[in-house]
Amino acid sequence: MIKKKLKVFKRFVEISLTLTKIGFYDVYEYFKILFGIDVDENVKPRKIREALERLGPSFIKLGQVLSTRPDIVPQPIIQELIKLQDKAKPIDYEVIRQVLEENYGDKLEEIFAYIDPKPVASASMSQVHLGYLQTGEKVAVKVKRPNIEQYISLDVEVLEFIVSVLERHFEIVKELNLRGLIYEFKHTTLREANFEIEANNIEIFRENFKDFKDFYIPKCFMDISNREVLVTEFLEGWKITDKENIVKQGFSLRRIVENLTDAYFKMVFVDGIFHADPHPGNLFVLHDGRIGCIDFGMVSRVSKDLKKLLYEHIIAVTTLDVSLAMRFYENLGMITPKTDIDAFLNDIEIFLEKYHNKTLEKIDMRELVLDLLDIIREHKLKLPRQLAYLGKTAINLEGIVREIYPDFNPTQRLQNFIKKSTADYIKEKTAEIKEALNTGYEFIFRLENLYRLIVRERLTLQIIFKDFEDYLIFQRKLMYRLIGVLLFTSFFIASGIFYLAGKERLGDIFLIFGIIVGIYTIIKILFFRKSFL
Repeated sequence: MIKKKLKVFKRFVEISLTLTKIGFYDVYEYFKILFGIDVDENVKPRKIREALERLGPSFIKLGQVLSTRPDIVPQPIIQELIKLQDKAKPIDYEVIRQVLEENYGDKLEEIFAYIDPKPVASASMSQVHLGYLQTGEKVAVKVKRPNIEQYISLDVEVLEFIVSVLERHFEIVKELNLRGLIYEFKHTTLREANFEIEANNIEIFRENFKDFKDFYIPKCFMDISNREVLVTEFLEGWKITDKENIVKQGFSLRRIVENLTDAYFKMVFVDGIFHADPHPGNLFVLHDGRIGCIDFGMVSRVSKDLKKLLYEHIIAVTTLDVSLAMRFYENLGMITPKTDIDAFLNDIEIFLEKYHNKTLEKIDMRELVLDLLDIIREHKLKLPRQLAYLGKTAINLEGIVREIYPDFNPTQRLQNFIKKSTADYIKEKTAEIKEALNTGYEFIFRLENLYRLIVRERLTLQIIFKDFEDYLIFQRKLMYRLIGVLLFTSFFIASGIFYLAGKERLGDIFLIFGIIVGIYTIIKILFFRKSFL
């Protein structure tokens, strides 16, 4: 126990000295600024990011997690943290060789014909070397740094100590739930350190993109990969931001950003799983013009419910529907007791009005995401992890696209995926309506069974209603009116979706049906009300 505490103290001193060298003479002051507890306009966000880079692997990962938390970190710092790229000083090949021997033993020479001692890339948790299998295939050999889990656990303990001190002095620290953040950071980082999980991710993405000819996922050699070593096909080409060489090869920059954008919209709106760390070090233009993507350690999912809510939020923006937009925040559990609902509604309305009159081609994705992040922080909303990673990915992607082809707006391609999603959305809504109708029918059916039971068995029950049969008729009529309202609503929703998808004729047809059903339902409701009264 004493030995462990000494290690934590020693690491704390190392962190303090590192921060001192770049102008932070109080560890707690630095973390207060990082977590948004204090705001010091004299400290540039860039300096905050550089400090994390100097503190080492764990803190680079911490910065990446914090970049997804606008509810904790101020937006100017988030925009810097998003730039964090996982680079580290290379470790000696002898250390890498030792890890390989521990994992493959005598089979090492049987599997690999050659491994280049010079690393291709060196990151906080791993190092990548070019290699050749005995079968002649050129591969990337990704090797985990020794004892990385212990280093992560040690830094987590240091962070927990810093947070415990801050909690004693600042009530807001408890409200921010920084301990939960540190747990998330530890969980996320340790998952990335397990290459078996990354190998499974690669298999999922290869399956998802097997028919998508412009976006390529390298093959993973599952039989020779494990928790500490990942062997994949070696991709050759140029960094996606190396515009000069890409143009020299005769490839269209616009076509490349279109393919990249399409691939990510497919991940989110079709597959429900996306690569959450898009940056130039992970994306390449291959010799045949395809985009190659590597590093599937940081992956996030979009649940079916979130996909539906995202789609509805897009509709809310284009139709200026505040109540539909509010459903997005309510259903995701984002509203907290500290949220001022009236002020929040007002800002949502301002947000919708800002983007309402713009076509998708004219909406700046980065600006839209940053506006939403401002609202989330301003109104103390709780940000779900899925949505946090989605926002970070959108900003990163937009940055890459703008660097390659400044005149291109990623939302230009969103329309294609909205059209593809329309049919699925209508199916979901139809299923919901069908479920509601089935529930209503089941309710009436059970009432009828109860009535028959009463008559058949001649039970003597004291019932509030004078005539149970009249009550049953009343319920049946009420159900028919409810069906009319549901159909009326469904036709109008379908009409709006078809208009949004550019299918005006179908939109007109559904609108007309909606009006007819609406008029008929209103008449029946009025008649029903009179007869009831």
